Amino acid sequence: MHQPKPTTTDFDRRLITLARQSGDAAWDPAAGLIAEPSAYNPIHTRIWTGTRHPHRESVLYALTLLETGEPARAEVVLDRVLAAQDTEDASPTYGIWSYYAEESLAEMAPPDWNWADFLGRDLAFILFRHAAALSPECRGRVETALRHAARSIVRRNVTMGYTNIAAKGTFVTLAAGQLLHDQQLTGYALERVGRLRDQIRDAGSFAEYNSPGYWAITLEAIIAIRQHVEAPAAVEGADWIAERLWRHFIQRWHRPTGQLSGPMARSYGDDLADVGSVLALLAKAAGREAPFDDVPLRKPSLSLVVPAILDVAAPEYVIDALVDSPTGQLRERFSHTTAAGRRHPVQGTTWRTPRATLGTANTSEFWLQRRPLLGYWAGTDDRLWQQNRHVRLRFCKDDHDFSSAVFSSVQVAGHVLWAVGFISPGGDEHIGLHKIEAGQPFTARSLKLIFEVRDPDAAVRGPRTLLPGPVELDAGPVRLRIAVAAARFGDLRPQARIEPAEDRIDASVELLPGPAERELIMNQVDGGYLVGSFSMIESDAPAGSTGPVEVAVDGAVLTARWTTPDGNRLELSAPARIGTAEQHLAAYRGLVDDVEVEAPPLAR
Repeated sequence: MHQPKPTTTDFDRRLITLARQSGDAAWDPAAGLIAEPSAYNPIHTRIWTGTRHPHRESVLYALTLLETGEPARAEVVLDRVLAAQDTEDASPTYGIWSYYAEESLAEMAPPDWNWADFLGRDLAFILFRHAAALSPECRGRVETALRHAARSIVRRNVTMGYTNIAAKGTFVTLAAGQLLHDQQLTGYALERVGRLRDQIRDAGSFAEYNSPGYWAITLEAIIAIRQHVEAPAAVEGADWIAERLWRHFIQRWHRPTGQLSGPMARSYGDDLADVGSVLALLAKAAGREAPFDDVPLRKPSLSLVVPAILDVAAPEYVIDALVDSPTGQLRERFSHTTAAGRRHPVQGTTWRTPRATLGTANTSEFWLQRRPLLGYWAGTDDRLWQQNRHVRLRFCKDDHDFSSAVFSSVQVAGHVLWAVGFISPGGDEHIGLHKIEAGQPFTARSLKLIFEVRDPDAAVRGPRTLLPGPVELDAGPVRLRIAVAAARFGDLRPQARIEPAEDRIDASVELLPGPAERELIMNQVDGGYLVGSFSMIESDAPAGSTGPVEVAVDGAVLTARWTTPDGNRLELSAPARIGTAEQHLAAYRGLVDDVEVEAPPLAR
């Protein structure tokens, strides 16, 4: 029987065991694939009911089987998955897979070209670690599939600002070039390493900024380059990128809560304890030093096989920051985007104290993966990763996050002056795949701004008048103050509510009062915005007085001014009318004490 390459620690073996448990529990021998119950996914697929068989997770299971010495079943899985790849050179979906065996590429809405990167990565791992364990026939099919995936990646040639796919595709093409002795692929991949490095250096940081799951995917790809690729230029570039990834992570790491503070470009949840791959990488980097000696890997997951087989290392200063994160305020420029002929910096502000943290983006959208305002705090008796207390700002259409709503803010310490507007054309549930074009009618029952406060011990203190506010919430170690100074959506009359529940409080403003569904044309609505303030104040700090937010509208631009409880003067300019995304960015201006905020990039 094949003996897999040994993992080096008990922790690695634990990760492999959890991955194997997950795969064995989901194994469908009749299909030769992993099976899972279907669930709603608004993008790419329509397999929402019944049982489905995912190709990506099945390849991870094959890798896990090889890691645990079962090549026979691994080959069964690989045979089924490899047969589903589009290998027609002239096909627009050449080199990729559908999500599920039940749905062809032609049936997807639309196909996901990232699957060349995702499955290609794991096929490369299989060849690097277990080629000798495969039969010659299976090994040949894996090599052919990897070649198709790598060529698909070259054809697509994704922008280097698509951080996780840029990194993963770089590893896949480097691996394919080396394993298949393909000099053309190697040449492309080496040039791509340089482009990825240059993009990060020019932008100042990462376009997919502070995104827990995608940070892990990106770091895994960069570590894989360092671990498996022989070309010195690739390893040198990967070393540089890895150091920036670690530095970027610790900018917003908050040790007292065990969370990454906001803002976030892409996240699927609000609790790092649910992202096992991130905690596994941190635990390995920190050498299992407390608190990473007891990370809560809450459930078996096939994704845990990847950190288990990687040699994870971090600079000493990173380990120090993970074990005992610093406090204070920091600003970071993540990237640039162009509006009105000039480069607009996308930047974030994060404030950390020994008990709480709050972060905001200067501009963002309200796509379901965005976290433009996000904060956490820990109670005195809370155990790390056992409780999750946080506040998040959302804007929803009919109870799903609405991508045509946009955010602007300026922050100092725990105080934020914010504005929400709307763009047309824009997105609906998905920022890119569900477009609402200018002039296109759409229906909605609700358009709602929501401050979600998730803390079973939080309580409203004093008046509950959110519009204009402020409303104060007592959340143990922090007090939260929320005020909505102005709200407009055409000629409708917005309604504000405070809605307590068992473990949460929602402070919301509904722009479409009444239960009736309305047909709207976004760019024909005469003005749409919300403006207000938010404060997170430590309970033992002086309360200070919260003055009103002053709002002035001059044509298409509104200007809001506010003096924080600490005496800082904040000023924010944002659109008052519904316009394009470029107009939203062009209108933005944020000042603290009359000085325009300019965040530095990561140190170079």
